[in-house]
Amino acid sequence: MINLEWLRTFRTVYKTKSLSKAAELLRISQPTVSQQISTLEAHIGQKLFVRKSKGVIETDEGRILNTLIAGSIEELEGVENLITQEDSKIRTIITIGISEHLYKTVLCQQIMEIGEYVHIKFGQKQQLIKDVENGTLLYAIVPDCISGFDLFCFPLYKQKLLLAGTQDIDFSEFKKLYKKDTLPAEKWLNKHKWYAHDSAAGFIKLYWLNIFNKKRPNIIPNYIIPNEYEVLFQLSHGKGLTVALNTNVAPFIKDGTLQACEIKEIILRELVIIANKNKTNKETTKRIIDILTKK
Repeated sequence: MINLEWLRTFRTVYKTKSLSKAAELLRISQPTVSQQISTLEAHIGQKLFVRKSKGVIETDEGRILNTLIAGSIEELEGVENLITQEDSKIRTIITIGISEHLYKTVLCQQIMEIGEYVHIKFGQKQQLIKDVENGTLLYAIVPDCISGFDLFCFPLYKQKLLLAGTQDIDFSEFKKLYKKDTLPAEKWLNKHKWYAHDSAAGFIKLYWLNIFNKKRPNIIPNYIIPNEYEVLFQLSHGKGLTVALNTNVAPFIKDGTLQACEIKEIILRELVIIANKNKTNKETTKRIIDILTKK
């Protein structure tokens, strides 16, 4: 098998027409250059250079080999230069792990502000935490603060539970009924179509417990879709209600397709960003936090 270093040495000798100049450019000794050229010639069974009193001159076989490898060697050298530069773009890649629906509702609108090179990985909370701990991810956005030997944990904002609905819903009527009595308010909710991503989700039970002091009103979802963002997306193209997190509803409120009603402040959890202590710097982390929290 041909060693790529032999080919790079060959290409440098071909361009400089000198073993000594090639050695200088490659930062290796002239005997090493000679040895690599000789080894390459022996490997392919062809003479590539003829040595002269002042330098070398390529043979016909040398010219053919140069034509075959020139483009590939230059591409590899370009990659090498990119990696080794002080302001290397590869060094500035920011990797962030997040769940798919959180990405759509929390991160996607800010991704271009975070950096020119941002790589996103979708995953579940526990796996994303492991990926940050072992260094395959720099950051992850997950619910609730995480403690770990190699982790920093920074709060972003609290996620609250809201009643979300389409623009045809008259939430003022619901609020008036609720102030008088919860029973007619519950009946009012029953008149509308309901969307849910899990009919038995714990955070929905928490909402009913706080609003109606019961585990669940007598409401049967019309549409159950196993992803909260997709539930909101589907709702925005129909008519009805759902219980959702404020951070997830926010983009739909912004574009005018949904509205929200908050009877009581019900904080479900805090959204945090975790960072690998050994692979991130405070300035970059602070900048990302500022971008994510300004919304």
